[in-house]
Amino acid sequence: MRRQKLFFFLVLIFLTDSAFFAEESALFSEKGTAKSKKITLTVQEAVDYARTNSRAIRSAAIDVDSKADSRNHVLNVFCPDVSFSATVAKPNEYDSTYATLLNPLYEKAGAGSPIPSDYEREADKYSVIGTASISLSWGLSIIENVKKANRDYEAGLISWEQVVKQNERDVKKLFYAMLLQQKTIENDKETLENTYQRYLNTEKSYRSGNSPRLNVLQSHVTYQNMKRDVEKEEIAFKSQMKQFAAILGFDTDTELLLSGNLESELFEFDREQILEKYMKSNSEIKLLEKQAESLSAQMRGLNLDSFTPTLTFSYATKPTLNPIDDDWLDDSNWNDRGSASMSLVWNFTNALPFSNNRIRYNDLKRQREKLYLQIDQKKEDVLLDAEKLFDDLASSSESLRAIKEDIALAEEAHRLLNRAYNAGTVEFLEVKDAETQLNKTRLSEQSEWYTYICALAELEYILDLPADWQKS
Repeated sequence: MRRQKLFFFLVLIFLTDSAFFAEESALFSEKGTAKSKKITLTVQEAVDYARTNSRAIRSAAIDVDSKADSRNHVLNVFCPDVSFSATVAKPNEYDSTYATLLNPLYEKAGAGSPIPSDYEREADKYSVIGTASISLSWGLSIIENVKKANRDYEAGLISWEQVVKQNERDVKKLFYAMLLQQKTIENDKETLENTYQRYLNTEKSYRSGNSPRLNVLQSHVTYQNMKRDVEKEEIAFKSQMKQFAAILGFDTDTELLLSGNLESELFEFDREQILEKYMKSNSEIKLLEKQAESLSAQMRGLNLDSFTPTLTFSYATKPTLNPIDDDWLDDSNWNDRGSASMSLVWNFTNALPFSNNRIRYNDLKRQREKLYLQIDQKKEDVLLDAEKLFDDLASSSESLRAIKEDIALAEEAHRLLNRAYNAGTVEFLEVKDAETQLNKTRLSEQSEWYTYICALAELEYILDLPADWQKS
């Protein structure tokens, strides 16, 4: 019988685990929506899910696609313009100029004058005209246009990476903020349970005549007040978790469960080495630099348009059949009135100081100077922010080491006072004060860990640190 019960128990555990893993595997669907109503998330899973479903990231990806199309098709300028046309034409009247010139010839030939009427009837005849043309126009500014398209595409990639990094930072902060709130509620629940047990012990002691009625009333009121506070905290936490799920992209009826803790490893940083190695990795600085390079390429292109000629090549064939009722298959009935040309064209107006070309050039120059100032300012801001974050991390590390000692002392004091209270040698308020101090110290540690993690995430964002930067 025992073996049967044990076997049944193991099967139950296996089925439970299978359902759990099936739920985990259903975390991400093809459409990016949650299939399960209850989902347990780690911080990395939250980041990955938000990266897949973030509207901001998808919008940035569309911008990158647009810039990629511009870069891939910038060489279309080397493609010629080709056109075809077909025309059926009829003159309104014959040209009298030709009649004036031809009349003496007719008289000399003895054909009489003026030109016979059958020549005048040429005005009543139709002709068919076909046209095919090809043209090319090349200038040295094409080179700079290609460079500008490449710089714009690179700037789009940097902007997309910046959005991804920012999304990762914000999701981490929100996740750990919710985890801090969850840990706070768990701590309050533990305190509530201790308060309830103290109330039961006080009531038992009162019934045996070892404790006054006042202690029972005090412990009961304390328990009821704390119970209401914990219930309010749980309601608020559930509402916040729904908002967090919506931010990540889950359905509103999805219940998220957070897996993880705030405690992590305290790192020792060589700030000088980190700043020297990663200072230029800031995405905002790189984006401004790419924008400045794009403006420089555009300015060089305007200069080439202003001071260098453009090579133009054109060719057109214009086969004509007149009259239209002649034999279309007889080549002798067709004549080509097309032409081919090659020319160098220099627009002198673009070189004048007051031309639109030069005004545009000066405007771009001023924009580039502003970008250079922004780059210098951003470098100073990043340096100051990084220094402050290093200071915050060092301060949090020292605080966490000190708080660990405080927690050990507070736990020892609370344990001794609680034992003394159960023995009836100390007042209830003394135990309550010790418990309040212990909870305050524990929450201070969790809050300090949250501050440390947020500062670390912010440092990784502004310096664009790689995932393994702490090992390098």
